[in-house]
Amino acid sequence: MSRSKMKALVFPKAFDVCLVETDIPKPGPDEVLAEVRSCGICGSDIGIFEGSHWIIAHGPGGHGHESGCVAVEVGKNVVGIKPGDRLARMGACYAQYTKEVNVVGHGKDEKTGALPIVRNDLTVDEISFADAVGCALNCAERAELDRISGRRPKAAILGLGPIGLLLAQILINRGVEVAASEPYEMKRELAAKWGAEVFNPRDFSEGKTKKSAAETILEEFGEADAVFEMVGHNDTLLEAIDIVRPGFRVLVFGAQTIQYIPYEKCRRKGIEIVYPEAMVNSKEGVDYWTQALDLIAGKDGKRLDIESLITKRATLEEAADAFRNYDREKWIKIIVEPWRED
Repeated sequence: MSRSKMKALVFPKAFDVCLVETDIPKPGPDEVLAEVRSCGICGSDIGIFEGSHWIIAHGPGGHGHESGCVAVEVGKNVVGIKPGDRLARMGACYAQYTKEVNVVGHGKDEKTGALPIVRNDLTVDEISFADAVGCALNCAERAELDRISGRRPKAAILGLGPIGLLLAQILINRGVEVAASEPYEMKRELAAKWGAEVFNPRDFSEGKTKKSAAETILEEFGEADAVFEMVGHNDTLLEAIDIVRPGFRVLVFGAQTIQYIPYEKCRRKGIEIVYPEAMVNSKEGVDYWTQALDLIAGKDGKRLDIESLITKRATLEEAADAFRNYDREKWIKIIVEPWRED
């Protein structure tokens, strides 16, 4: 490579993002330098930008982790990766180049380090969804709906962000009956297209119905064997506790700093509250990188609808504006393309 400088986003403090020019990192003998072709803006990235998430990422590239990259330089000790390979699992990807590997919050690799994963059978956009699909897979597995026999399992998803929408697809493809609560129409329409029964929680707050969102779901859909809280609000968690069938599970994936949990109600219903990790099943000790990539490739059943989730593409400069003015109603997944100049 003849270039020595690259563009990158940095996040120096809450509600602050800057586009800078910085040195292209130099890979060591055990590292891979990759060009970032596709990086999805994750809900956790928005939380980090707003200062509401526990992860802090101030370096060039920030916490960009939903990435599809191409190897450009490979350290002398690295085996199985060559220039031109398409790579999953890269981090610090709000930058034109990176040598970081995405291991934050991903269990066994956090202390030992890890190499990127080669997937030349997928596009860089498809690869960039691996992290979100892996999180959705982990949520689905921790629900353990396969323990139900003699009837069709029922699940409710509260919050249809990208991971909630991917989770809905995974559960529906597995034969689970799914209800979903989401205030934004575009997201409800996608879930309904795939076969979910959808509800608008704003109907209650706007006075269109006297019943709360939880009461409406219970009346029209019934109790769920698993309820997934994907929003990160305590009110949504309380709704999940109301909706879940006694003896079954609420799975909390939405990120918040502290929670209020009604002990008496939970105890009387005998429910379990489970906190799935990002990509690692803490019960089974497995991560979902390969399974997620295979699912995206259609190797493990019906191919996921990824393209419908992409509602905007952005350069690094446009991405900085998107962080400052993030529109949760109009955007599902923004794909940042750092290689593309303004």
